[in-house]
Amino acid sequence: MRPRELKAHKGAAKKLTELPTFQPMKRGKLPKPFNKLGGGRMHATKQIRVSAHHQVLFWWRDGETLADRSFYGYLMCDLAQDALGIVFEFHWHPSHKGIHCKVPCETELNCTNRFLVGAPELGLSGSRLLDPRNEGDRQQLMIRFCDACGITFAVKEDPVQPDLWNF
Repeated sequence: MRPRELKAHKGAAKKLTELPTFQPMKRGKLPKPFNKLGGGRMHATKQIRVSAHHQVLFWWRDGETLADRSFYGYLMCDLAQDALGIVFEFHWHPSHKGIHCKVPCETELNCTNRFLVGAPELGLSGSRLLDPRNEGDRQQLMIRFCDACGITFAVKEDPVQPDLWNF
C-alpha cells in the first residue's frame, strides 16, 4: 500500500457511535483472519461499521498479571467478495513496547484476510499504564485507537434520569 492510499483511509469520514461491548471470543465466530483466535482468556467486540467502507474490531486477552494481558484494535477496509483488508493494527502489551501499531505502508504484502505480519511497526505515544481488564482503561485504549485512525469517537452517553424527588 502506498502512503497516499493509507492517508486516504485515515482521512475518510469514520465515526464510532456505540461503545463496544466485549464478549468471550470463540473460535470460528469471526471472519478471517480472526476466525482462529479464541479461548477462555480472550474477549472481543463484534465487527463495527464506522463508514461505508471501513469496520473496526477490538479484542483483549486476560492474564493472571498485568504483564500477561494485551489489547488489540483493527481498522479494516472492505474488499471484493466480502474479504477484509487490515489497514491499521493497534497493539498494547503492558509487558513490553507500550502502545504500537502496524501499517501495510510501503510493502508488497497481500493483506487480504490476513494480519500485518512483517509490516512496518510504529510506536505511538502514551505513557500511562493501562489495564485491559479494566473497562475504563479499555475505553481509553479505544479512544487512542480512534485518534490514531481518524475515527470520530461520538458515543452517546446514557441520558441522565431526572430527579423525581426534586432535591
